Amino acid sequence: MNADWLIAPHNGIGRLTFGLSLEAVASMESLYGKPSPLKSYASVASDVEGVIAQSGTTMPAETMAALRDAAGSLANFATQNLTMGQTPILLEYRDGRLDAVTVEARHKETNFEGKLVFTLSALEVLKLFERANGAPGRYRSDEAAFDNIAVSLYQFSVTSSKGEVRVISEVDPDFRVRSVTLRREPYRPADELDQFVTFSFN
Repeated sequence: MNADWLIAPHNGIGRLTFGLSLEAVASMESLYGKPSPLKSYASVASDVEGVIAQSGTTMPAETMAALRDAAGSLANFATQNLTMGQTPILLEYRDGRLDAVTVEARHKETNFEGKLVFTLSALEVLKLFERANGAPGRYRSDEAAFDNIAVSLYQFSVTSSKGEVRVISEVDPDFRVRSVTLRREPYRPADELDQFVTFSFN
């Protein structure tokens, strides 16, 4: 297994470890790809204040508070791609430090617990990460979230509006665009938790 593509929960993947500076990430261009310009979301806070001001007294106080909270979480947030060929890696930064990494199915060397993740069936991957999580995952739309290890899988499963969870098969077009997102901490916004259902494949 290639250690440069090893998934390490709460730590990153290979040498792309959480907490790295932009400069440190850029120094690994030959291994992971050329960094794109950083896309900052710092302007969101001022944009939200403009929206609130334009609404005058028509916007409820709880709506204003929710908008400000959402804007505040993006004030120190930025994204960047690392691109080698046609296979980008999506990076997320908080306060200028690497905070999340997303790899796609085309990164075939991605491995976890001795297995090449993107060579397995969707069911095998869901079971693998559920076992590592030590608890069932949370499911919505095309996301499977495993909070104990701060990993989300996309396009491995589909959850219906009725809360029915189905594994994606290899003949499904979305199977080709599977991805794994690793975070320093699990993504659990309070206003979204009711959108998920808890489900076990093990």
